[in-house]
Amino acid sequence: MKKRILAAILAVLMVFPLALGVFASTEQEEVKINYLKQDWKTKEARLEVMELCATSENGKLEMYFDKNSGEMGIKNLQTGEIILSNPIDVSKSTVEPSKVPSLLSHLNVVYTVITDNTKSPIILNSYKDCFACGQAVVTPLESGDGIKIDYMFGEQKERLLVPYKISVEDMNALLSQFSGEFAEAEKMKILSYYTLYDPASLREQGNNEAADAFAKVYPISETVPLYAIVDHNADYEWMETLIKNNTDYDFDKLDADYAKVKEDSDDFSTNSSVKITLSATYQITNTGLVAKVDASSIDYDKSLYYVTAVSILPYFNSANAYERVLDESTGNYNQIPTKGYCFIPDGSGSIVRFEDVHKDKTYGEIVNDMYGNDYAYYVVTNKNVENVTMPVFGLVNSDEKTGFVAKIGQGASISSIVSNHNGYYNSVYSNFKITPNDTYDLADAFSGGSSSSNKISIIADKAYKGICEVEYVLLTDDSVAEEKGITEYYPNSYVGMAQYYRDYLVSTGAIDRISEDEINPNAIKLFLETFGALKVSDTIMTFPVMVSKPLTTFDDIKNMYADLKGEGVTNVSFMLNGFANGGLLSTYPTSIDWEKVLGGKGGFVDLLKDAEEEGYEVVPELDFSYSYSKGSMFSKYSNKKHALKTLDGRYSTKRTYYAATQTFERTGGVAVSSGSFDVLYEKLYESLSDYSITTLATRSLGSDLNSDFDEDEYYDREASMSNVVTLLKLLKGEGGKNSYKLVLDAGNSYSIPYADVVLSASLDSSRRQGTSEAIPFYGMVYHGYIEFTGSAFNMEGDTEYMFLKAIENGAGLYFTVAKQNVELLKFEPTYNKYYSVSFDNLKKTIIETYKEYNNIMKDLQTKLIVDHSFLNNGEATRDELGKDVAMTGSQVVRVDYEGGAGFILNYSEDVVTVTIEGINGGKSFDIAGFGYAKYQNGELVVVSGQN
Repeated sequence: MKKRILAAILAVLMVFPLALGVFASTEQEEVKINYLKQDWKTKEARLEVMELCATSENGKLEMYFDKNSGEMGIKNLQTGEIILSNPIDVSKSTVEPSKVPSLLSHLNVVYTVITDNTKSPIILNSYKDCFACGQAVVTPLESGDGIKIDYMFGEQKERLLVPYKISVEDMNALLSQFSGEFAEAEKMKILSYYTLYDPASLREQGNNEAADAFAKVYPISETVPLYAIVDHNADYEWMETLIKNNTDYDFDKLDADYAKVKEDSDDFSTNSSVKITLSATYQITNTGLVAKVDASSIDYDKSLYYVTAVSILPYFNSANAYERVLDESTGNYNQIPTKGYCFIPDGSGSIVRFEDVHKDKTYGEIVNDMYGNDYAYYVVTNKNVENVTMPVFGLVNSDEKTGFVAKIGQGASISSIVSNHNGYYNSVYSNFKITPNDTYDLADAFSGGSSSSNKISIIADKAYKGICEVEYVLLTDDSVAEEKGITEYYPNSYVGMAQYYRDYLVSTGAIDRISEDEINPNAIKLFLETFGALKVSDTIMTFPVMVSKPLTTFDDIKNMYADLKGEGVTNVSFMLNGFANGGLLSTYPTSIDWEKVLGGKGGFVDLLKDAEEEGYEVVPELDFSYSYSKGSMFSKYSNKKHALKTLDGRYSTKRTYYAATQTFERTGGVAVSSGSFDVLYEKLYESLSDYSITTLATRSLGSDLNSDFDEDEYYDREASMSNVVTLLKLLKGEGGKNSYKLVLDAGNSYSIPYADVVLSASLDSSRRQGTSEAIPFYGMVYHGYIEFTGSAFNMEGDTEYMFLKAIENGAGLYFTVAKQNVELLKFEPTYNKYYSVSFDNLKKTIIETYKEYNNIMKDLQTKLIVDHSFLNNGEATRDELGKDVAMTGSQVVRVDYEGGAGFILNYSEDVVTVTIEGINGGKSFDIAGFGYAKYQNGELVVVSGQN
């Protein structure tokens, strides 16, 4: 009898194995840890069960690795701080169990099934689909500074007779067949691996929040209560054995049961045959970590599916959404949002504060595509957003006093930056698009077709084969640096991130400091884009013809400068847009043919002579990225030879987003293949060399980057970027050519080393939902190194606001003007937005705006921006108070320049009273709505609106 009782106890213990194994010893004994159920409590405890795998060359950083889960850690030996690749408390009750495996992942692979290309892509993560399956091979790098991981994604095993997801009704029917002495215990153990999704029952209990959360994971559970496996360490073989021994269940029944509950939101692969392999390296540096995925190593069955994207370290130094704080008066724990923010390079820069996200419940992802739209694609998605020009992002965890700044290296052009806020954790990471794919409206393929519901998806035959690289640099909190006596570090703030990126660009020779002898100390430069000629419809002897009409002639430019000079504005640079090769809608520049209606070749030569004598600058503009008008039959350019191709072999055009219709309109020129740039420039060079031109505006080379999917000459975005750089080098004199100063638009990072001036840089963020504030990251990086402006001042809807943004970023002033016939622009779709460009009407505004701005900025042309903060009546920074603090003048910003100068900017409509210790002797002073105050070494020197 006793033996039977003992046998029964042993059997039950076998059914209910211990959830956790023994922690790893210092000798790193083989252990079994249930990572899905683990809460490490502290980062130190997490590091104890990892292996030390590398130390930085300077001996300041250590790299740790967990060979069972794939998680990593970096310990700063100077500060004692620990940065982890993944959160330590994924088993906490607030986390949806089905999401836990993804939180333990350090690398995600996204793929799409070819036979069902309309379905959402499927995400495989390095924990659940690789390390938990024992399918990763980890080897030390020969250099000794890190590890290489060979991944095999997709659990490689025979199909098991185990339902991953099943309705409650079908599960009960299955378990009802169990019999025997331990049937109840066996059924309980099987169910322990599943989570019950029954929102209706939860609502009946009044738990609506939990019901909504469950219904979000599996919407079908609203009407069909179901079980789904969330413990991916489940003993599937044991479960299969029990099912086979106790039931008549078979694979036909399993498929039928799953069909009842199958939906697109399923995040598991039911006994999937998917197999994707790739290799990556992780190397410690003197400042942080470098992660590289070798896209050429990605291998899979291309007849079944294709890899869409790869995400690197999606939870690196992630911050908890909330901290549980004990309320001693009640004995209950309150959830307090953590403090900190993610930095994303949206426009001038933007931060997403954790407390704002969770106060406003703006959960989700904010995705920023690097370098904007690629017009080789039919689908373009960046609607009404600012340019993303810098491949850099970061995160500050204010509560833990940790942070990092990350720079995307190779593969930047195919990357996007994702600020992720899922309600559990806050993180920011990079995602790389590996295989180009596009979706077409069938009606668009036919002339005169209208939009239809018939879509077709096309996948490129070729995928990216280069490296996807991200370098992470650790930041140090000022208080920690002071405590530890550290003097050389990058502060744990967006200001520190900007300092790092600026230093990186300087160290690589991408930017050089502007010297005093390169500027006019008494006058900043005024940039005027002038429109030349426009072809319009007219009639001659009743016959319809296209004629060229002047908007600004060469003589008009001389007269405009004379008017400005008479008012004391002399440092002027004129951009000549549309003065050659057909005007504003020009042919491709394989030669220079100055418009006769504007004065022809002689008029241009005279203008150059006048500019040299008078001291202003003339800059012809040439667009190498697009062809706006078809040339003659003898033209050296042809769409057939030189235009880029889409995935279905068509030509493509630049598209402009119109907010009124909320659509992209094909108003731009035909996009030219980057592979033709150098060849076409060779044709232009001789014609260009006939003139004593010193500066060229090749603006689209700094703002637009397009692939070319031509089957014969294929260029992915990285290859196109290399082609653009080749042309920029030719324009700067490589290969014995003439060297020109270059004016570019936007300033995509790859073009910055070749830019002398950047126009139309973003001085604001896109103000997207979920973001907190715009920051002048662009200005903090580039001011004092490159001359740049925002968009044309007269094209802004709120000039008072943009005046302050120019100060905050240290930008120059830029206007778009024309001297005559400006009413003709409204009839041309590409240019009809230029409704306020008459120089005669704008002259007074240009002069007054310039003089005011020059007065406060001329002495700062070579100075760096060294600090920036958001103020609450000047008493505390926004970082300390949070957005929800009621305050007067909450839109007040402080920006400090090198040499003791700085500004207080009031972005609100109301007068604000500012009191700041160390400024104005600590006495209060008022700033009018949309006004500013400038100080020098603590003394007020200018307050707008006051004499």
